[in-house]
This record gives sequence, structure tokens and C-alpha cells, in this order.
Amino acid sequence: MKKQYLLLSLMSVLVSGCTNVASDIVRNIEPTPLPHLEPSVLFSTASDFFAQAGYQCTADETFPIINCTKELRDLYIHQTTAVVEISPGDEKAAEYILLSERWDEGLIPGEFISGRFSNEDVASFCCYLREEGRAVCRTSS
Repeated sequence: MKKQYLLLSLMSVLVSGCTNVASDIVRNIEPTPLPHLEPSVLFSTASDFFAQAGYQCTADETFPIINCTKELRDLYIHQTTAVVEISPGDEKAAEYILLSERWDEGLIPGEFISGRFSNEDVASFCCYLREEGRAVCRTSS
């Protein structure tokens, strides 16, 4: 009888999963002083840049937003995905908000996964925008 309870307990641990989310710092994309940064130009630039970095991007035409995802780890028991999102910001603070998160889903408990996340692709994208003279990324406080 004890073997059945032990087996049932082990099976419930193996079948149950967990989801953990960790975010990178939020950045505001502010256009350079002279030209206005059009959403179509920013989203096209972002889509091309992140596609070259291995992301799959989708844009929502009704509400100007772009969402890019990239699988970082795809194991049988655990998957990790990076998500990058650019959306319009508050008119007073910034033109666009750049947010990056890491999603962990699977059987590895959250206690064993780092809560820190820094997306190097987002940092590279901000450097690219600055070098091209299109915009500057600023961290929000």
C-alpha cells in the first residue's frame, strides 16, 4: 500500500509543472531631436533586427505593437523563451516602451531558476538605434 502512495506522489511531481517569468530592465525608446520616429519605421527596423537574431516577430496593425519571441532552451522537461515587446508609451515620458522577459515553463522548480534576466539582443538593438541616429534607449526608473 505504501508503494502505491509513493508512486502516486512521484507521478504527481513529474506531471505537475511550473511557469516562471523574469524581466529585463524596461527601456524607453526616444527619437533623436530632429526627426519623428514613425511606428512603421521603428517596427520594420525592430522586426528585421530581431529576425536576424533568431526571433519570430508579429505586429498588430490595429494597436501599434510588435512582439518577438525566441526559444532559448527547448528540452523535453523544460522550455525557455525570450520575449521582446515594443509598444507606444506615454506621450509625456517616451514615444515607445521596450520590454524584454524570459519565460520558463516545465518541470524545473522556480527555486532552481535565476530570477535575473538581461537580454543582450535588446542591448544590441538599442546600440544599433543610437548608431543609426534613429533613437536613444533610456532605462526607466
